[in-house]
Amino acid sequence: MQEQLRAALNAIRGIKIPEFPQEVIELEREINSALSNTQRIVEILEQNVTLSGEVMRLVNSPVIKLREPVNGIREAVFAMGLDNLYNLVVAAAFQRLFSSRGLHRDILDHSVDVAFCMAYLTEFVHGVTRDQAYMLGLFHNAGSLMLTAKDEEAYDALFRASLANPFSVMLKEREIMGADHCMVGVLVAKKWQLPTAMINAIMLHHTQRPGNISNEEVRLMVAMLQLSNAVVAEISLGAYRGEEMRLMEKTAMEELMLDEDVVAELRANLITYNQKL
Repeated sequence: MQEQLRAALNAIRGIKIPEFPQEVIELEREINSALSNTQRIVEILEQNVTLSGEVMRLVNSPVIKLREPVNGIREAVFAMGLDNLYNLVVAAAFQRLFSSRGLHRDILDHSVDVAFCMAYLTEFVHGVTRDQAYMLGLFHNAGSLMLTAKDEEAYDALFRASLANPFSVMLKEREIMGADHCMVGVLVAKKWQLPTAMINAIMLHHTQRPGNISNEEVRLMVAMLQLSNAVVAEISLGAYRGEEMRLMEKTAMEELMLDEDVVAELRANLITYNQKL
C-alpha cells in the first residue's frame, strides 16, 4: 500500500491537497474538548455565513429527513447531535473547495447524486448513519477531482469510461495518470482525517469482489457506493452501462441483500430529487 500511496503522491505532484477550512478545524477542536460548549459551536459555524447556510440546506433537505425543519444552527445541533452535524459540516465544506466548472462540476454533480443515494440506502442497510453515508458519497471521488486538477484533458475520458466500465478503467488510470483515483482519494481523506472505515471504503470502492472485504462496516460502505454509482450512472448522466457496471450493480445488491423493487424505488427518488434541484 505504501508504494501505491507514493505513486498517488507522485501523480498529483504540484497540486496541493485542499486544507481543512479554519471553521472546521475550530469545530472539531471544540467538539473533542472535555468542556465542549454548544454556544461556542453555534458561534463557530455562524462565523461563515456561506458554510452555515449550506449546512442548514443539507439539514433540512430530503437527504437527512428530519421530522420537522429547523430554523437555525442551534436547533440543528439539538436535532442532529454534534457528531452527526459535524459530518454535514465537513461535507458542505468539501463541496466548496474545488472549481465549479468543466469536469470538476460534472464530478461534483455525480458525487452529490451518489451521496443522495447513499443516504437513501441507509433506510435498508443497518450500520451506517445517513450523515456518514452522505459524507462518504461526496468524498468517494475526491481523487478524481485531484487528478482533474492535475490534467483535466487527460482525465476527462477516464472519468467518462468509469461510468460504464468501473473495473478495467482503474488500470487505464494507473497507466495514463500514474495512479488511480481511489489511492489519490485516500491521500485527501487522510489529510481531512476521515474515519478509518471511510478511508478504506474510498480505497476499495472499485473492487470487483466487495464480499471479500473482512471488515463488515467497510464492506457495507463499499457495496453501498457501488450500487449508488451504478444507479447514478444510469439515471443522472445517461451513460452507457457496460457489462462491468451491470455486474457491479448485481454484486452490490446481493451483498446488501436488496431486491429490484428497492433499487427501482431508489431510481425514482433520485429522479425526483434532481427535478427539485
